[in-house]
Amino acid sequence: MKKNRYTIVFIFLFLSFFSCKEEEWLEEDVLDFYSADNSYQTFDQFNQAVASLYNLTDLYNVWAALYGPFVWNFSTDMAYAATAATAGLNSYSASLTPENTYVINIWTRYYSIIFNANVVLGRIDGENTQFDTEEQRTILKAEASFLRAFSYRNLANLYGGVPLVLEETTEAKRDYVRASLDEVYAQIISDLEYAAANLPDVGDLWEEGRLTNAAAYHLLTELYINTGEYDKAIASATAVIDNPDYALMTSRFGSKISWEGDVYGDLFRRGNQNRNSGNTEGIWVAQYEYNVTGGGRGSILTQYLCPGYYNLTGLDGKPLFFAPTNQNGGRGIGWFVPSDYVLEEIWESDPNDMRNSEYNIIRDLVADNPESAYYGKNIVADNAFDQSGNTIYNRYWNAIFAKATPINDFPDEVFVDFETGEVTRNASQTFRDHYNIRLAETYLLRAEAYLNKGDLANAASDINVIRARANATPVEEGDVDIDYILDERARELTWEESRVMTLNRLGLIDERRTLHHPFNNGKYESYPIEDYHNLWPIPNREIERNTGAVLEQNPGY
Repeated sequence: MKKNRYTIVFIFLFLSFFSCKEEEWLEEDVLDFYSADNSYQTFDQFNQAVASLYNLTDLYNVWAALYGPFVWNFSTDMAYAATAATAGLNSYSASLTPENTYVINIWTRYYSIIFNANVVLGRIDGENTQFDTEEQRTILKAEASFLRAFSYRNLANLYGGVPLVLEETTEAKRDYVRASLDEVYAQIISDLEYAAANLPDVGDLWEEGRLTNAAAYHLLTELYINTGEYDKAIASATAVIDNPDYALMTSRFGSKISWEGDVYGDLFRRGNQNRNSGNTEGIWVAQYEYNVTGGGRGSILTQYLCPGYYNLTGLDGKPLFFAPTNQNGGRGIGWFVPSDYVLEEIWESDPNDMRNSEYNIIRDLVADNPESAYYGKNIVADNAFDQSGNTIYNRYWNAIFAKATPINDFPDEVFVDFETGEVTRNASQTFRDHYNIRLAETYLLRAEAYLNKGDLANAASDINVIRARANATPVEEGDVDIDYILDERARELTWEESRVMTLNRLGLIDERRTLHHPFNNGKYESYPIEDYHNLWPIPNREIERNTGAVLEQNPGY
């Protein structure tokens, strides 16, 4: 899908239809441009429409500037906004309001995917549609159903019960009412069960990046956990884990196998996410291709997460670095910063965990400005800079996560000087594909289902599959609880999982932030966070526009 997926015609998806029987003779048979009547007839047209659903899902979940992986993380126990005490969602009590931009835009964006999916699903069985095979039709229906379910899953985790819109919107509607959370979950499960039954096996996949039945089974596992159907959750996860086409990567592989490193780091090298690299762990991968028309915009996780090390001044008053460089991870700005929980606490019990290796978390750099007295010295080990020069919230230096930036692997076009490694401000993307779902998470979801069922032995066994790959000490079954699983998710899925989704669905955002977020736990501030913050508010503008019925606000807002 990489080369043609985004080179599509964006068909008008929301059209109003007006007819008058006595004037039927005025109706035209439109043949030479897209209209409401001919936009959805052929496989190619429906395929383009489904491709646009993938595009929007990737845009909103992965690539989009201050949304996607940014709000998913800096609003949780994992990270915080580092530009100011009041930035981002450092203070839920002050910022998480019905007028907040994140609250409004995320609601709007996921509903746009839902509305567009409804158009596909509402028209694909029309009498004038033309498919070479029924299999083509069924797979597209399954993809649209999955992507609608995925959007409702995100809305439900953030906002709770939300309006269920399951048909194409053809006219203004102002009488939406909220379905219960159970009703929303039931609809998501219905869509996912259809998708699981009708999406292809990975061996039959005809384009990288498209959905397989394994992706549907994976997401069903989470939904069955949410509804307390733990046996179904275990069975759904097992359908993925026991599939011989999937396996955790346990040996070095891919495009940079000759580089120093380890297999965990290989998972995040450029070009290593899809199956053509030998990777059997990726289940659903958001596609990106550099310098290809329609290739999409790469994740700017590099820009927002990686520290602005090139701003650091040594104790001699001179810059420690001459510029942002390829070898130091490009041009990050440190807009948000990992919490001490991510940098230190989760590794205390086993510092030799592969995921904490020097290849995966870089905790020191060598000063490279020849004019600095610290040239050639380690900036941390040799105490080269005054911490007060790191900005008050560690924005310029904390650590560099190799999975968040293509260290030593930036495209040629972003170089200023190949000899020195200096790069432009455009060296601020990951320039790679991005995991939406990876097999390691499937194991951790099944462990959660086993835990909830009281089967600690099997829960520990699943966790230890992940820990074995990382050469980490196995967990004892008596130590397995939900906090341990959340810690393991943090170790394995840092900057991949939608952490706020995980904590919200568990009702633990208030508890986890109180423990680990520096603007809640007293490190910088002790901003209050309450139990009701486990759900986001419904945007006020949606409530105000909904004049035909009451769209109820979540308690506390």
